[in-house]
Amino acid sequence: MASRTRQKEEARQRRLAEERAHAERARRTRRMQMLGGVLLAAVAVIAVAIAISSSGGSSSNASPAAFKSAATKVDSQLSGIHQGGVTLGSPSAKVTVTEFGDLQCPICRDFAQGSEGQLIANEVKQGKAKLVYKSLETATASGATPNMFVPQQAAANAAGPQQKAWNYILTFYNSQGQEGTAYVNQNFLDGIAKSIPGLNFSNWKSASTSSQSTQQVQSDQQEAATRGYNSTPTIIVSGPKGQAQPIVGNTDYGTLQSAIKSVS
Repeated sequence: MASRTRQKEEARQRRLAEERAHAERARRTRRMQMLGGVLLAAVAVIAVAIAISSSGGSSSNASPAAFKSAATKVDSQLSGIHQGGVTLGSPSAKVTVTEFGDLQCPICRDFAQGSEGQLIANEVKQGKAKLVYKSLETATASGATPNMFVPQQAAANAAGPQQKAWNYILTFYNSQGQEGTAYVNQNFLDGIAKSIPGLNFSNWKSASTSSQSTQQVQSDQQEAATRGYNSTPTIIVSGPKGQAQPIVGNTDYGTLQSAIKSVS
């Protein structure tokens, strides 16, 4: 009887030992899996960092196809509207709407895609008003590439001699990356220019670094400072009856119409 009891106890001990061994193997397996997951995550983070670094920190829709899509849409939007320098619309239009903007400013983008788009489709296209673009540094100054403000604004000015400044401005707005990232570099600026239908890239490239294009940016900045403007977009509406109160921010289309009516 004692022998049988001892056999049962020995069998129980063997079973417990096997269970402990199995549990230990399972714990080791889980630790290895967790470690492998951590390593994979670390590798993924490093890969993303390298990719961002190699692309200049870009987080915009900066592929040639994306640029082309945006530029084609803008070209259709501006079809049939006169351009001269940084002015969009008939030179004889009685009302002038001036936008002081920063091409990296997301609020400027929202304005361009909303109320300004309606203004272009109606008053500008009908010859009742013309749009003028001027540079005012805001978002770019606090972003990742403050040194790109003059080059990016000069790039838009440089498309003016070919009557494509507003094509460049609106394509840039429609191609903006995430605010605060280093998406704007020379490749980005060149990519926009290459996508604009009818723009001679070689001529634009020369004009983009000319003193005329860069000095225009500085002149706009000085004008804004003299007038006390420090936000973008700042919209100035002037006409035969004088100048309306400056409009700051992404205003609605109705406010633009009221301002135009007040100075017409």
